[in-house]
Amino acid sequence: MTAALPSATVRFAAGYTLGGAATRSQAELTQEAVQAAAGADVAIVFLGLPPGAETEGFDRAGIDLPAAQTDLLADLARAVPDTPLVAVLCNGAAVATTWDHYASAVLECWLAGQAMGAAVADVLTGLASPCGRLAETIPVRLADCPSYLNFPGEEGHVRYGEGVFVGYRGYDAADLPVAYPFGHGLTYTSFSYRDLRIAQAGSADGGDLTVTVRCVVANTGSRSGREVVQVYVGDPAAAVARPPQELRGFAKISLEPGAEQEVTIGLTARDLSYWSAAHRRWVLEPGEFRIAVGASSRDIRLAETIVVAGSPPALPLTASSTLTEWLADPAGGPALRAAFGTGPFGGILSSDELVRALGDFPLPVLAVFGLGITSAQVSELLPAMPAPPSESGLGSTPRPDADISG
Repeated sequence: MTAALPSATVRFAAGYTLGGAATRSQAELTQEAVQAAAGADVAIVFLGLPPGAETEGFDRAGIDLPAAQTDLLADLARAVPDTPLVAVLCNGAAVATTWDHYASAVLECWLAGQAMGAAVADVLTGLASPCGRLAETIPVRLADCPSYLNFPGEEGHVRYGEGVFVGYRGYDAADLPVAYPFGHGLTYTSFSYRDLRIAQAGSADGGDLTVTVRCVVANTGSRSGREVVQVYVGDPAAAVARPPQELRGFAKISLEPGAEQEVTIGLTARDLSYWSAAHRRWVLEPGEFRIAVGASSRDIRLAETIVVAGSPPALPLTASSTLTEWLADPAGGPALRAAFGTGPFGGILSSDELVRALGDFPLPVLAVFGLGITSAQVSELLPAMPAPPSESGLGSTPRPDADISG
């Protein structure tokens, strides 16, 4: 059908079917779409997942779009190479975009509801400038997903084996390429970042630490637009497994062409901390932290390393604690050396090589080796050590509160 608009003529062709009994072959549908696109200023190709491909009632088996749709895009690119192709996506969850090289632009709408048509028209005609950002990573392939080897599980059990490496955290930790990164989104203008400044106030030990991140963002394009300034925090020398970086703050700003604005994003000790199962609380490990500011998790514009002072967290000592953990503990180390600083076991403590070799053994296990320490002696040491934190008053099992999981 053809509809006349004030400044455009729109030609429509179905291009493919969404399933069910087809009255025309795919070859006929493709040829009709090629004829509609021929000579057009731009061809808009709507792609997405049909109702039978995704629902809340079952898990998807893959992330590919139906082949009829991606084949249509490729056929159009070959048949009308001088016509720009814009792919508009309508889908409830991430799909692979191995076809995007055929398109001049991709507009992701997700499941936009009944007003989607008017919104798409506003964006494609430039009446509105897109300003959304991806809340999840779009992987190159399904096998790259951090949960790929654990999901959907078996025998009624699913193991969340990726742990803290969910979404972009896992892709970054494995240094995997992605199709579109977490936080990504384009608009009809451009932005520059400069003058990163980071200031600390308070202290970690005092419980009032704040970190203030400031930078200047300028609209370097020819039209107004909105930018999402994102702050990521990384702990490169963490004692526990942590992602290379985690989103810890963001701000959305609107700027006219040529305008600039200082953006301020505040962080607290919680934003630098990790959840410790041993301590049953959030723990801030003093040392170096990388503070990065960017337009996405893979588009970092500014970065700086800061040093946060504080008292290192000590693991609560138990009968299962290793030799290394005892020696590292501010109370356990001196007590252990005082109790076993002489004799055969004292010789081990005086040898860095032996400590490294035996450091991962619990003290009671070392007693089996006849190294001058007994389980009874370990039991005598334990009551003098600070008690592990109590779970009383914590209510339900605590868990980390995540930012956008993508």
